[in-house]
Amino acid sequence: MNHDNDMPLSGYHGKDLHCTQVSHIYCKRPLLAWRRDWSLFISNPVGLLGLGLIVIFALMGLTHSILLSTVWDRTTYHPMVGFDYDNTPHPNQPSWKHPLGTDSMGRDVLSQLLYSSRTSFGVGLTASIVATILATAVGVLSVYYGGKVDTLFMVVADAFVLMPPQVVLLVVGLLIDMDWLRLGLVYGVFAGLGTLALIAKSHALSIRVKPYIQAARVAGGGDWHIIRTHFLPNMLSLIIMNMMFTVTGSVLIEALLSFFGRTRIRMSWGTMIWFTQSIFRLSPFGEQWHVILPPAFAIMLFCGAFYMVGRALDSVVNPRLAQR
Repeated sequence: MNHDNDMPLSGYHGKDLHCTQVSHIYCKRPLLAWRRDWSLFISNPVGLLGLGLIVIFALMGLTHSILLSTVWDRTTYHPMVGFDYDNTPHPNQPSWKHPLGTDSMGRDVLSQLLYSSRTSFGVGLTASIVATILATAVGVLSVYYGGKVDTLFMVVADAFVLMPPQVVLLVVGLLIDMDWLRLGLVYGVFAGLGTLALIAKSHALSIRVKPYIQAARVAGGGDWHIIRTHFLPNMLSLIIMNMMFTVTGSVLIEALLSFFGRTRIRMSWGTMIWFTQSIFRLSPFGEQWHVILPPAFAIMLFCGAFYMVGRALDSVVNPRLAQR
């Protein structure tokens, strides 16, 4: 009776051996699978729409720096300390000079909106990179080595799953100065060692039983060779999908914490909403819908864009979804 599938993969170490012709054929399969996955993604209109929105938000962040250095006067259009002395009192409704108007402190809303896109990208990318690295490492190593390693990682994952990041970060925000970098790092740890680690492990289990894993083991492939050549390329679609969903969660968390004043982020879509709602009905010129709606819609579209890309990648990782 063959008990190979019940043993940790680390028991199969090679000593300076090369892939045989059969194993070499299997080594090419991840590249072919990636090309097939990409063709499935670009045929999904929802994914392309989300990708287009992400590009637009990236251009928004780049455009702000260009406008502030070439067209806009920094005294008037600086997102944090700008003030329009020619159109007092504030806030002002949208006009040609201020397409989205000004807030009660005389700051240009469009400038704040464009600048805040960089904050959201910073938080989202930091959290997604940290979470993806941790989740992939935990999932692959727990499957590859099994035994006590698997038990230890799963205990840690279960503990993080039981701790809601919203509540924990609200408390942490009282104890430390939570800038966008620290927020991205902390949320990335929670996401990567929690649910995403369990998802990565389940996908790694499906890869472990593939024929090319056995071929690499028979050919003498070492631990790192098998992980790098076979596990990681076949998990690439899942890795990117997890990054998309992590960006969505981290930006929503940042908006929530900024709304409750638990961050030290000077300007973001969340801080724009927090500041406006505190004086929303106190302006002598009426309710400031022109100030509070742009960041609210920006958060929804930004998170929706990454969610759409994640859903499109989900149909690639789970072919049954693509057949529906």
